Amino acid sequence: MKLGIKGKALIQEFERFSATLYDSDGAGHCTIGWGHLVHRGFCDGRENESVFRKGISKSRADQLFMVDVEDAEAFVNKILKSRGLSVNQAQFDALVSFTYNVGSGNFKLMMDRCFERFPDQPLDSIPQCMQTYNKAGSRVLQGLVNRRKKEIELFMNRD
Repeated sequence: MKLGIKGKALIQEFERFSATLYDSDGAGHCTIGWGHLVHRGFCDGRENESVFRKGISKSRADQLFMVDVEDAEAFVNKILKSRGLSVNQAQFDALVSFTYNVGSGNFKLMMDRCFERFPDQPLDSIPQCMQTYNKAGSRVLQGLVNRRKKEIELFMNRD
């Protein structure tokens, strides 16, 4: 499956566009464009920041966004297939948005925990499992609470 229009809009609603490097994402990671992770930790002059030091255009940010989306799509598809799960477009979009935000490792961990806690109904339990990913470090962030709420609403849309 591929990310749909609603999924793209959801991701870009929460990932602000920035033409310059920033580390004010709530977790203190060096980021640019539409939430493209340059590296974990604050922007501090590391080598991989050099290509972004002068900033980027919106079209370059859109290119990075699509690469990051494709990575998230591929990983969500892989995990769903490995678990024998079939989802609709809204559910897929919500899971890609979630993965884009928390990373593939946390998506896999969330799915593993859902299957452990709710082996008879893992798909129905995903919203409950997703909502616990609302912290950066040990702090609950309202932006993540809001994002999880929107992702869960989309996931539960059975269109």
